[in-house]
Amino acid sequence: MNFQKLELNNRLKLSISELVDSGKLPHAIVIEGGSEDTRVKLARLLAASLVCPSSKNRPCTLCPACVNVFGGRSGSKKFAGEKLLAQKIQHPDISEFEKEKNRKQFSIKIVRDHIRKEAYIIPNGAGAKVFILLESHLMTTQAQNALLKILEEPPSYLCFILECTSKSLLLPTVLSRATCFSLGQLELGDGVRAKKMELAAQTAEEIALAITAPHEYELLKKTAVFEKNKNLLALCLPELELIVRDALVLQAAGKETFSAPSKAAEILAKDLSQVRLFKLIKEIRLLYEATLRNANNNLLITLTCSRLRV
Repeated sequence: MNFQKLELNNRLKLSISELVDSGKLPHAIVIEGGSEDTRVKLARLLAASLVCPSSKNRPCTLCPACVNVFGGRSGSKKFAGEKLLAQKIQHPDISEFEKEKNRKQFSIKIVRDHIRKEAYIIPNGAGAKVFILLESHLMTTQAQNALLKILEEPPSYLCFILECTSKSLLLPTVLSRATCFSLGQLELGDGVRAKKMELAAQTAEEIALAITAPHEYELLKKTAVFEKNKNLLALCLPELELIVRDALVLQAAGKETFSAPSKAAEILAKDLSQVRLFKLIKEIRLLYEATLRNANNNLLITLTCSRLRV
């Protein structure tokens, strides 16, 4: 595969190249981690490779399909390959979908009214039709379940590319039908953002430990921080879900966890049943969706305490 100037680790490049060059790219791909710029550019390059008819080093950047995608021929002054991050691909068989403006979530309406309707329209000229879902980590549970109906039995020409910060925010049923390309540790941007995420991870660890504490008071005490920092809860819940999912993996004697194994994950794996852990994941997702809907903060704190102790 032709990666242009996209910087990825060699192992990932080799894996992707083998799939692209052999024509065996899966019908559903998840791209997580790294920076948003890199995720988006990789998604668009993969889409370009799927509509490029060249037999090698796709996307070739020379054929009519590539000219359509990149906005010009490689080497010409009009070549726009480096502008892929700044503009959507202009190709009839490549579509990009994202959450509606002024909304925090990627709603079921987009899946139902656009993605599912367009999925069964055959490609205009290419051998494939590609749907890129930007910020798919913001999809509601309902939207993901609606998408699942297509992922289970997609048209032979259709490929989905889901760009997201972390695959942990996608339903296991969605992940089970996709191949994940991880770009490594999520790049957090400026120092302020990094400090916020560090605090979220630390708070999630403390809450996870409080879930199995003998008395409910421990959980109440740990969630009190959200009274003065309402945005922290939305950052903390995905981190908490990672810990619970790690606990499930550890409980099954697995070795590859979703994050670095933590003390909290080990304790949850030891003290809680598999049924309880799965229920925790469900409750955490419901709480996270509530934060995206701007639910009352005091109510959210109360729900967090009650639902995580069930």
